[in-house]
Amino acid sequence: LYNVSSLGATNAVLSFTVKQLQLTEAKVQIARTVADASSAGLYETKYGLNTTMVLFGAFGVFIMQIGFAMFVAGVVRSKNIGSILMKSAIDTCISALGYYLLGYGFTFGNNGNPNGFIGNSDFALSETTRGGGQHYDLFVWNWVFCAVSTTIMAGSVAERGTFFSYVLYACFYSMWVYPVVAHWHWSDYGWLCAHNPDALLGIGVIDFAGSGVVHTLGGFAALMGSIVLGARVGRFDSSANQTEYKHGHNPPLYLLGTFLLWVGWYSFNPISNLAIDTYSDAETVARTATTTTLSAASSGCMALIIIYWRTRTWDMLTTCTGILGGLVAITAGCSVVEPWAAIICGVVAAPCVVYGDMLLDYFKIDDPACAFSLHALSGIWGVLFVGLLAREDYMIKVYDKPPSKDIIGLFYGGNGKLLLAQFTAVVVTIAWTCGMMYGFFWLLNKLGMLRVGLAEEAAGLDQAAMGESAMVSKPTDAKVMQRGATTSHSTIGLVTNPSYRVGSINQMPLLQQVIHEDGFNFDKLANMNGSPTGARTPSNPGSRKEYDASTLASTSKLA
Repeated sequence: LYNVSSLGATNAVLSFTVKQLQLTEAKVQIARTVADASSAGLYETKYGLNTTMVLFGAFGVFIMQIGFAMFVAGVVRSKNIGSILMKSAIDTCISALGYYLLGYGFTFGNNGNPNGFIGNSDFALSETTRGGGQHYDLFVWNWVFCAVSTTIMAGSVAERGTFFSYVLYACFYSMWVYPVVAHWHWSDYGWLCAHNPDALLGIGVIDFAGSGVVHTLGGFAALMGSIVLGARVGRFDSSANQTEYKHGHNPPLYLLGTFLLWVGWYSFNPISNLAIDTYSDAETVARTATTTTLSAASSGCMALIIIYWRTRTWDMLTTCTGILGGLVAITAGCSVVEPWAAIICGVVAAPCVVYGDMLLDYFKIDDPACAFSLHALSGIWGVLFVGLLAREDYMIKVYDKPPSKDIIGLFYGGNGKLLLAQFTAVVVTIAWTCGMMYGFFWLLNKLGMLRVGLAEEAAGLDQAAMGESAMVSKPTDAKVMQRGATTSHSTIGLVTNPSYRVGSINQMPLLQQVIHEDGFNFDKLANMNGSPTGARTPSNPGSRKEYDASTLASTSKLA
């Protein structure tokens, strides 16, 4: 092949060189093929790992739905447990369908003409389906956040809101109110999104897992519901027994709910990183779990200290709400603050919860599950806290920000730009929520669809609205229900007809007993003339307006 005598020395060397180059090229091509296959395999492995983490994280967040249901069921009076559980079940179902049809598209949809206010495509996952379904995991992940935010309302309107109005609320909130704010913060095109180079002040807003998007939004929506709906009968009557209004009827239930929520938060916060395939991502996930733990623990301890200092009692419900307040507060900055800073976050969150609830009492706003102080006030503090103690190297790793004083917390030497962005996000979130939700509840109230009648409220929504009782707390309740006797009493705005029925059972005997138990003098109610404005009676079944509180107050007695 390389015969020198026939080819000559020069040609033989040249022929040998060409052959070697051909062999080398073949080896390089084989190496490239192997490398490409390895790269593709590595990509698929990373994709599978991250997708699995996100999906199992979503399943963990879903546990929070159980936690919310148990917490509120333990806080409300026993005659309303079934109603609360039913609302928790139906808002989960409605939010799933609503977020699929419209909400996800309003949050992340981009048809090539994106805008900072709202998404505009991928409704009913139309684009996700055509694209091979690579983002199904993100739909499930973002839906559970929407579901958590939606269910916050259940505790605030407990014991006196109609089931139908709650269904309408769940539709409106999951399809419109929540998705718009989520788009602002979490869509790459949102005007507040930290990943958008054209975002507010050039840096955007840091809300890693939703102190603002999920909790402040849900908390202020709940406040609007509480204000328009009005307080429960006797809630602010100084002569009535306030114990079961304020301290819940079932400590094991609300303690169970608290711990289930805490467990869910270990998915809610750390998995919001959405990736764990690199050393940096794994470190972020682990650090986030640590800050989540420390904030919850410190807030629970601080809440117990505050309530003991005020009342000289070791109040479990306050401790539980303190724990949850700490979890809400750290949610915005859990990935960009140090562990010691998380303790400070929790310590400050505790008074937000305790004194926030006292503030509502001062203004006579009835919030049975402390949704406003727990979610709204703690959420506000959590968003602002990032502007004080965000650490620069964490911001660079998590949000790919270039080194700058713009992205540093004020106490680390930042120039205040990040704090200003965080404050702006709080203001616009509150404005959007209050405007949308107050108008929504005001309209329902005007249409007479918002509040149950006084008879149903007194009897309890389990029997009156659900047609069943989740539990019978006293033997006499069962006896009265079995007796089903009628009475000729006529009460103001309660019953003007002795045959008045709720469902298929005559409610008067049970109603009389419940009124006695809740601290109202039935005989005085029965003998008074007239009916308060807007009270629901058989002859006026459509009205849901609030009755005259002063009239009721004059008929109450200490239980």
